[in-house]
Amino acid sequence: MAKKVYVAGPLFNSLERGYLEQITAALEQAGYDTFLPHRDAGILGDLSDIRERRRIYHGDLAALDASDLLVALLTGADHDSGTCGELGYMVAKGKPCFGITDDVRRLNNLIWGLCHEGEWIASDIPALLALVQQHAPA
Repeated sequence: MAKKVYVAGPLFNSLERGYLEQITAALEQAGYDTFLPHRDAGILGDLSDIRERRRIYHGDLAALDASDLLVALLTGADHDSGTCGELGYMVAKGKPCFGITDDVRRLNNLIWGLCHEGEWIASDIPALLALVQQHAPA
């Protein structure tokens, strides 16, 4: 059975979503089953639509619970708050978390620590795949 990977990251523009889709495609080509929030649960457009907010929130939580590990895109001057919440949730559940960033700005120290004290952070997709394949639970 393929390991389930939750792919987390900022969804605010087409470049971020596009890179998350590239990461997801590489994981899928390597044999992993993936959950990509904007593809699989949707993007919240109207913040006043409580039913839609609940649907997406509960869908994301169910996907986190069903996933064996998390891959997080960690770009920007400050990491995406939703991504940070997902990282913390998975670590609290005892599930491994991997990061990917080539951003030259410094990583937040807690986020660095949640990715196995920085050992599971890659700078590109091939290096990320190697880390996941080497350290993901059997």
